Amino acid sequence: MDNETFRDWSRRAADWGADYRAGLRDRPVRPAIAPGEIFRSIEASPPETPEPMEKIFADFEEKIVPGMTHWQHPRFFAYFPANAAPVSVVAEYLVSAMAAQCMLWQTSPAATELETRIVDWMRQALGLPEGFSGVIQDSASSATLAAVLTMRERALGWQGNKKGLAGQGRLRVYSSDQVHTSIDRAI
Repeated sequence: MDNETFRDWSRRAADWGADYRAGLRDRPVRPAIAPGEIFRSIEASPPETPEPMEKIFADFEEKIVPGMTHWQHPRFFAYFPANAAPVSVVAEYLVSAMAAQCMLWQTSPAATELETRIVDWMRQALGLPEGFSGVIQDSASSATLAAVLTMRERALGWQGNKKGLAGQGRLRVYSSDQVHTSIDRAI
């Protein structure tokens, strides 16, 4: 894809996204499909030659979108809303356009320093004391895992990572059967 084609499809994708949001209320919250229906609609073998973007985009609209649960739908009350405020979508596009790898300072200094500043803004907004810090987790699953690992280390006197878990005291986690699936995965 050359730069002009990239520009054109980026605009078309943005227009599609705006139209999608404008008509979201008219879509069903969840698709009325059977398991495997989307899978069977996708060709069993990869294409032998590149397909034009028109075909790829048509497949997206005809095969993928009808099989999606619309998390931003005004009648979606399961789990939690996705982080897809319009400003977030635009920000994600910018991050994706740069193919930013924001895992640590060396891979993206600006992202790390922005996160550090935003966490401090959050501290101030919540009235937490100076010096209180943390990181922004990308999902409930990673946040839960970080919390569980912190609880484990605290319960083991901060020695679980240093000495290993073999021979340590037995640990328990109590929760109801109504917890988020991330709890089971983290444990």
